[in-house]
Amino acid sequence: MTDLPRRLTSVAAELLGAFRVVVVTGPRQAGKSTLVRHVRGDTLVTLDDPSFLERAVEDPIGFVSDLPRSSAIDEFQRAGNGLLRAVKARVDLDSAAGQFLLAGSTQFLAMRSIDETLTGRAGFLELLPLSVGEATGVDETFVERCFTGPDAVPGGDRLQRRDYAELIVRGGFPEVALGPSTQRFRSAWSESYLRTVTAAAHVGQVAEVRRPEALLTLLTQLAARTSGELVVTDLARDTLLDPATVGNYLDVLGVLFLHRPLPAWTTSHTTRAKRRPTIHLVDTALAAHLTGVGADDLAAIDSRWIGPLLESFVVGEVAKQCSWSERPVRLGHYRDRDGREVDLILERGQDIVAVEVKATATPSLSHARHLAFLRDRLGERFRCGIVLHTGTQSIGLGDRLIARPVSSLWA
Repeated sequence: MTDLPRRLTSVAAELLGAFRVVVVTGPRQAGKSTLVRHVRGDTLVTLDDPSFLERAVEDPIGFVSDLPRSSAIDEFQRAGNGLLRAVKARVDLDSAAGQFLLAGSTQFLAMRSIDETLTGRAGFLELLPLSVGEATGVDETFVERCFTGPDAVPGGDRLQRRDYAELIVRGGFPEVALGPSTQRFRSAWSESYLRTVTAAAHVGQVAEVRRPEALLTLLTQLAARTSGELVVTDLARDTLLDPATVGNYLDVLGVLFLHRPLPAWTTSHTTRAKRRPTIHLVDTALAAHLTGVGADDLAAIDSRWIGPLLESFVVGEVAKQCSWSERPVRLGHYRDRDGREVDLILERGQDIVAVEVKATATPSLSHARHLAFLRDRLGERFRCGIVLHTGTQSIGLGDRLIARPVSSLWA
């Protein structure tokens, strides 16, 4: 994989100056090993190596004791609780910052087989696939700017519908985003990735799954519902699994960083909001592959997939920027029983930014009507409402409401 510096490399270095342990998690092949090599290449050991893994499992205390004081362990979750307890014991003897950098491809805090969380000792960093800005060398500041107010959000590049279709099917996994642009390569890579990550040997590290082959079936159904509400009973019907099994398998897919449900957002002023999350896979290249669509299909004027996949693409790009934001930003979506919907809510402290995603080149006032509803209900908390679209116009749509091209995300 191309040895690219990441925005999060500097964030990891900063955290290592403050915490005894820093834990970097994220999907496989998203660039964690690259980041760790940048920060701690001289002291890196990987538990993908059978000899290291055997020692870490059989003698975790001895394994940890033999490591240099500033060490990095890749795929640390493979060794389970024993390794984490050994790390905890060592850092409890010494309060110095930066002793261990741990990298793993599961959300280990959600793994049923692990109960040691390094509470109070570890800082956490999530590394997602490359953003458009990271892939093209642009310093992205959309999230920071939109909390400043609508005037701070710049216009974007003059991209067309076909350009956005290409970005969606390319996704952010470095080998695909920076590799050959042929549909054959992208399809082969995505198929291999999905089958490897959902294989019984890999899933067995996370949880006991009686039918690992059903995970890919379930993930395909999630891709077909991208940007829609997550309804377990509907998934159970279409996968021929019982609802309890669907719920368990959704948890497994989440731990493996394959899907990232966007939670419902509520406030005391909007008590009628629904509680179901919306569905988003971790990368739109995987979603496009599972739904069988390419860039030509998405660019077609009658494409039924461009809207849902464009929304997932925007949610993913914003989530990546939030991962390196100096102040925490919570993401959600808004839907109420009166049919009002807002695709993406950003919440930082008391401040709210609302985003609507439209696969149109002609934004209008009607596209901002639900943003206006939230603005009027939230008052001064509402910093900005943005309609992101596939055209080139940057226009105002009313008080604190604007329309910008999707490309303003990386302008």
